[in-house]
Amino acid sequence: MEEHELLAIIRKGESSKVQFKERLPHIDSIAHEIVAFSNSRGGIIIFGVNDKTGALNGLSFTEIQEINQQLANAASQKVYPPIFLTTETLLVNNNHLLIASIEEGAAKPYKDSNGIIYVKNGADKRKVTSNDELARLLRSGGSLYAEEMIVQGSSTADINLEQFSIFIQRKYKQSFDDLGITADKLLENLNLAKNGCLTLSGMLLFSSKRHLLRPHFSVQCVSMDSAIIGNDFTDNEGVLEGALNGGIQQPDKMGNPL
Repeated sequence: MEEHELLAIIRKGESSKVQFKERLPHIDSIAHEIVAFSNSRGGIIIFGVNDKTGALNGLSFTEIQEINQQLANAASQKVYPPIFLTTETLLVNNNHLLIASIEEGAAKPYKDSNGIIYVKNGADKRKVTSNDELARLLRSGGSLYAEEMIVQGSSTADINLEQFSIFIQRKYKQSFDDLGITADKLLENLNLAKNGCLTLSGMLLFSSKRHLLRPHFSVQCVSMDSAIIGNDFTDNEGVLEGALNGGIQQPDKMGNPL
């Protein structure tokens, strides 16, 4: 995020996707915010901004380290199931601000350490108490599979178009032109992209930026004789680097994969 982008967000004030914290509150309180964002549409928490006035009150190096550690502890120990969040620090008008990004969760409903479920309610949050709303969260969690999660910061322009074209040719026996559809639309139709961003599966299959966008995810292929998954692999390949090539290579003149 650029400085001018962050300033524009701050000027607009808090919302259902933006929360200000001048300093780090108690770890339980920050866990409640993380739970609410994860159960809703995701969002960001900006530390070093007064939530009443929007005034900047920059963080020290020690405070930044402390907040990062407490955020990690809250996300892994105070939120159930644990979630993954990202942070970055920006210098804005000579003030160091820390931004924590929380994505919409794929395993709703999320709870705090006391089993309480929170959702965003405008710029605030509230507890979920009705069975109907709990059922909605459960349905939402069941319909959002991990491979369909949007990879923030990605773009359909990140795909290896040549590899994707080969895949489409082999799957449909036709090219983009023959199908009369754009690559972007095909990516969306195949759940490989949503709203111009790649999904996790789209990134893993066709993006050469996988290690920049989601370095904690990897692809590894194994084979085994038994239908029961265990540790006795017949073959065990190393982690694949970059976009996947296996199974979608350019066929030779006889129609066989190279």
